[in-house]
Amino acid sequence: MANDSTSVIIVGGGLSGTLTAINLLRYTVQQRVSITLLNPTPALGRGLAYRDHDNNDLLLNVPAGNMSAFANAPSHFVEFCQRIDPSVSAGSFMPRRCYGDYLEHCLTDAMAAHPGRLHTRVAEVCEVRALSETKGFKVKLSSGQYLTAQHVVLALGHQLPRFPIPLGPMERDLIIDAWDFERMNRLPSGVPILILGTGHTAVDVLLHLSQRVRPSAVWMASRRGLLPAAHRLNLPPAPVVLSPDAFGESPLRTRDLMHRLRREVARQIRRGLDWRDVLNQLRSHTPQLWQGMPLAERQRFLRHAVPFWDIHRHRLAPLAAERLQSLLAAGTVEVLAARLLAVRKTRHDRLALEFKPRGQTPTQALSVAAIINCTGPNMAIGPDSQPLLQQLTRDRLLAPDPCGLGLHVNDRHQLTNAQGNAIAGLWYVGPMLKARYWEAIAAPELRVHAQQLAQDLAMQMAAHSMSSPLPGTINPALMPG
Repeated sequence: MANDSTSVIIVGGGLSGTLTAINLLRYTVQQRVSITLLNPTPALGRGLAYRDHDNNDLLLNVPAGNMSAFANAPSHFVEFCQRIDPSVSAGSFMPRRCYGDYLEHCLTDAMAAHPGRLHTRVAEVCEVRALSETKGFKVKLSSGQYLTAQHVVLALGHQLPRFPIPLGPMERDLIIDAWDFERMNRLPSGVPILILGTGHTAVDVLLHLSQRVRPSAVWMASRRGLLPAAHRLNLPPAPVVLSPDAFGESPLRTRDLMHRLRREVARQIRRGLDWRDVLNQLRSHTPQLWQGMPLAERQRFLRHAVPFWDIHRHRLAPLAAERLQSLLAAGTVEVLAARLLAVRKTRHDRLALEFKPRGQTPTQALSVAAIINCTGPNMAIGPDSQPLLQQLTRDRLLAPDPCGLGLHVNDRHQLTNAQGNAIAGLWYVGPMLKARYWEAIAAPELRVHAQQLAQDLAMQMAAHSMSSPLPGTINPALMPG
């Protein structure tokens, strides 16, 4: 058994893990801290969304001016893009692949500026176990090797979408995950395809298929059949000044929140502004509003309001929206508001589907060559989660969110157990912060969380360096029995 030792291990090299590593290098420049960044693939900074096999048809849904890796250097990404194409501006919507290149560039620069302090390794982590007293954590890799560290930062991204109904093994062979473009590209041209979901990822998949595979017909299906709205082409006006107090005092009710939001939108439209201005200004207040909602109201929001929230909050790049409308107008794609009831593989290697259209009694049948599962990221931690998350839950080092939105942390990004006590030395950054902050899945928020975590972790290590050779402690009372 290998037994390497390091001060900090970061598990996951996507956007969140990469930005945490960069910020840790900066904040620990006066400390003797070694950092190891573990990722299942050699590509760092890309995760699911920014992989280099994407094509340039897949665009970011945030303008370049708000996609800097560093909140205190807002033009950083724009300047990177302008070195490639001088015509890029803060309002440009860049290809997702370009953003992956940018994050990789930022990491390379940081490693060059701090040589020998960050080690990257292609490895998959299957266990993180707390050691006794003040010895930190033991990290088991899928290869069977072990690493030890005083601090572990979990930077795990989205889990793959769940399929809404049970599937047999024959049917599962014809289901393709949302970001598996290699499998999509192997589909024959001229076949009918179902995209399950109508959100932003579903639109990305549709645009990819229309350019690369050219299916004979595409159906996009979701319970309500709602498509994302588009960003504006023109630059936004001065921001609306909103206060979270305008939406009521805690405890907030879903009905009141949505009513007041619609009222505020109507008021701003009468002033000649746009509903997007209201949502943009609300963005910084969303964590406070979310935390002011009791559990029952959060669950009610997820049941009734989230589809309408998502299509307005997560908007399409103008060019992507234009391409979508062209396909709809040409009859190339049809949107279904329906619930999938059954999937059965036929002897002709097709899938026979049965739907229940929304508001109708008769069912609808379709035959397709494949289903692309774009039902949205799965943040619920349960029996079908990755082994690491299951192990942490069993060992009471992680408390899954009852709303299925990820895991619980404190305001310093330390994982907390079911009693709300922090697990010293164990940290999290990534989209599963949605459980606490709601607005925590996009780069503008994640860059701030990564910076804050790195700052807090560096301060903690500095404070403990004089009193203990191993920064960070484990409270024995929080250890599994």
